[in-house]
Amino acid sequence: MRLLNLTITAAIGVSLLPACSGSSSKAPEGDISVKSCVTDPAGGKPKAEGTIVNNTSKPSGYTFRVRFLDPAGNEVSQGTTAVARVEQGETATWRLEGGTSARGALTCQVANPTRTAVGT
Repeated sequence: MRLLNLTITAAIGVSLLPACSGSSSKAPEGDISVKSCVTDPAGGKPKAEGTIVNNTSKPSGYTFRVRFLDPAGNEVSQGTTAVARVEQGETATWRLEGGTSARGALTCQVANPTRTAVGT
């Protein structure tokens, strides 16, 4: 009887553990938003800009890539940017330019974001 009790307790504990650990930290994707995604009508390099809201309890630095996608979802250009420091609870703006020229309607997608706590 005692063995059965321990087995049930262990099974319940294991099933609850991932839910508890997953809610303790937010992914950086939720901190980054795209406000503008434009192409140069003459076929120049596309540009994107947006904001970062630091939803953590510490100053943080961010790096991420923006993928410029055509209407079919194909990547036609990309750019990478870094924001060295965003105070906790504060908002910072970012801007970047794609590495290659593109024409037509594009959408922007944030990819590979990282957030690192930075010292005082």
